[in-house]
Amino acid sequence: MTILFAGDYAYAQQSNISEQTILSEDLKNDPMAQDLLKKIEQTKKMIEDLQQTEYEQNQARENLERARVLSLERLNQDLKMWDRLWEQHSSRNAFDSFVSKKPDHVQGVFWDQFEFKEQKVKAGRSAMNQILANGGTMQSAKDAYNMAASTQRIELIEVNAQFNVKHNLADYNEQQLFNSTGQIHFSPYAESKLSEFYSDHKLQPNYILANPDDASISAQRSSTGNDVTQCNEGYVLVSRITSEYKTCVDEATAENWVSNNVPGIIIYNHDMGEISSDVKTNPATDCGEGYQVVYRLAQSEYQCVSDYAAKQMLSDNTAEIHTLIEYIYNKDKQKITADTIYEINQKILKITKDHSAAKKSLESKYQEMLENEETLTKQEIRQVIIEYKNGHGLTREDLSKSISELNDANNAVKEKIIEQRDAALLKLESEQKSKVLDAVKGYEKNPDINVDWNDYLDETSTAKESESKQTVGATTSQVSHEPPNNDFLFDNKVIRIDNVDLVNSFGQKLSNIESNQILQVVADITNPSDIKQDFVYMLDIKDSKDNPIRPTTWVTGTLTAEQTFNVGLSWIPEESGEFTATISTGNSMESVSHVADIGIVIS
Repeated sequence: MTILFAGDYAYAQQSNISEQTILSEDLKNDPMAQDLLKKIEQTKKMIEDLQQTEYEQNQARENLERARVLSLERLNQDLKMWDRLWEQHSSRNAFDSFVSKKPDHVQGVFWDQFEFKEQKVKAGRSAMNQILANGGTMQSAKDAYNMAASTQRIELIEVNAQFNVKHNLADYNEQQLFNSTGQIHFSPYAESKLSEFYSDHKLQPNYILANPDDASISAQRSSTGNDVTQCNEGYVLVSRITSEYKTCVDEATAENWVSNNVPGIIIYNHDMGEISSDVKTNPATDCGEGYQVVYRLAQSEYQCVSDYAAKQMLSDNTAEIHTLIEYIYNKDKQKITADTIYEINQKILKITKDHSAAKKSLESKYQEMLENEETLTKQEIRQVIIEYKNGHGLTREDLSKSISELNDANNAVKEKIIEQRDAALLKLESEQKSKVLDAVKGYEKNPDINVDWNDYLDETSTAKESESKQTVGATTSQVSHEPPNNDFLFDNKVIRIDNVDLVNSFGQKLSNIESNQILQVVADITNPSDIKQDFVYMLDIKDSKDNPIRPTTWVTGTLTAEQTFNVGLSWIPEESGEFTATISTGNSMESVSHVADIGIVIS
């Protein structure tokens, strides 16, 4: 049996199923052919149905995609409409609506408070995202957010004080008298500072502008009347920031306010410069995007630096990152230190004052003795001359001899009085130095307090705070040895020793050294490296037989990068003789070694 097809061959997978299948007349009545033809038609029908289904599915997908695009466009439109509807209720816009109702002079403070809050939120989100990026749990991320974004009461007190200073509503130095809880840190030191601030309160703008009828300030106020807009020659127009009331004050008073950065005032139409209300950089300072606050160890101050520079400084150990909480607590600590320094200085000032009075009294006493002796000698000479004139048997040679003997005796007595005076003054000086040493005893090793020995007898002397140098003494010609190489290696760290000398308490050269006189064995210690180092400066005193005559003494401290520190230790020789001062130094007590000897001759 032969099956014939007209045209192209047809396969089951062929897409053209519209062609007709033509059978020969002989096969029309063949059952097998008819069955095969039926199956072929069924297959064509199945293919057509599949193609129709696929077409319908494609159409459905296209319709779905068009509906999805349309829905997304409508959603975006709805969201934009929603944003426009709620824009006025955003945190910033809602706050703007609130602040706009406040007086102009305080709006800046409110906005700084808002930005501080935003910084906290940003820090919280950053901490949260960091935890999540490192695979942490959601609870850990929430805890990190709460810790970074939380604000303590003492932080609010600190930043509010800074914002008020920034916007010329408060005085920076006055704000430093308040502690972390917002209370004045009452102490003798704080009282002395308050006294400085308000001793001339009638020259302060708040008093002058609030008391127009006070006759005692009429010299500072113009007589042009109240709430003026122009001033007479020699006066300038001023007002308080918190008030629209204006008045005129003399130029000298206004210039004094500007030079002293007195806050809370506006001076109109002047060329006196601006009143500065800048707050020193601290951990609360907003340095801007890409910058941050670091504490520079060498400069002992906070600075804004780029993030890259900060990373380098932290890696080199030349800077530190402090939190606002640490900064606030350190300020409280500094107040306590300032109180201690003030108390020490008050003791020293009293000792100095008492010494000056005693010295003046002692000098007056011996001056009176010298004058009395001079008067007595003159009376005796006058009496001898009277006897000579009255012819009591005295020749001219006798008169000359008697006068000469009286003058010699007078000179001898005066020399003795002067010796007694000098000895008494020396003893008085020694007593004063001993009292001063007792006053500062125990504070030499305090890391927050250094003693400036060069100035401690001056009425303006101060026990300076942490970054001040401890300078003790000057030079003497008694140095018998200096190290040929001034660079020494201790614990693999280099320390330089220079200017090893002997001086008195005042840093003066000694022409003669006597027993019971305070000496200072001093040296300049330098850290030539770019990292901070600890140091130990040790002193031993031995007699001519190399026997120690007193216990070893030492002082310790820390040198910042490239810092030179003048350090010294005292000794009061109790007897005459020849002695040797042996100096040792190092980075620690375990690493100290001998670096220099100084010969001392005590007369």
